[in-house]
Amino acid sequence: MSRKICLYIIIIGLLLAFSGIANGKLLFKDDFEGDTIGDAPKNFEKIDNPTNAAAFKIDIVKDPEGKSGKVTHTFNYALCVPKSAERDNWADWTWEWDWRWSVSGFPGTAFRITGTKYYHISPRDNNKDVGFWYYDGGWNQKGALVQYDFGLNTWNRFQVVAAGDKFTFKIKRRDDATPFAKIKPLIEVQDNTLKKGPVSVAGTNTDAWMDNFIIGESEADLSFSVEPMDKLTIAWGTIKK
Repeated sequence: MSRKICLYIIIIGLLLAFSGIANGKLLFKDDFEGDTIGDAPKNFEKIDNPTNAAAFKIDIVKDPEGKSGKVTHTFNYALCVPKSAERDNWADWTWEWDWRWSVSGFPGTAFRITGTKYYHISPRDNNKDVGFWYYDGGWNQKGALVQYDFGLNTWNRFQVVAAGDKFTFKIKRRDDATPFAKIKPLIEVQDNTLKKGPVSVAGTNTDAWMDNFIIGESEADLSFSVEPMDKLTIAWGTIKK
């Protein structure tokens, strides 16, 4: 094979590689700017689960700090998942969102939801301890509680990464420009019970607010998959604030 042909093959390979990075695999995103104040977010739906609270409410409101546009407000806890045809097959991903609450409680996530079972990361009601659980009708803690000063009425940016049987959780203040790649994990857990399923972040036993929800197959996908003029544009952009 001539050197010229080899060079062409290398160039084509590089172009294809960079094309794949640029296009990315964005699974879902929502900054709630297309929703109507007072209505439930149109791109999410509540699914049945024994952990859902009867008093759960979800609606679109203005950012209580007035720094963003529209955000999702929740009261109490329930599983609310993106309306995506592929959500039951979500296996490995990087997921980020903004979150704040007004009173210490038990705000919670759910991911790899399979039937009534799911993984769960949640701060405790001292507003500092946070841990990882597997719910299967009972709460099974995985690993030790760790601490972070979440603050009250404070916007934080959360990241969860699922890669096979490994799960990594990171957090920072929303206005912190430090890339998550440079932030030390707060939680690292391994468990191989659940393989895939949708994700949810909703509520606590009081008021909570959520914004800039995005999930992709990798952190790089989050960077490259947003439109330039979108409010979710990132440098990993500037979170709308």
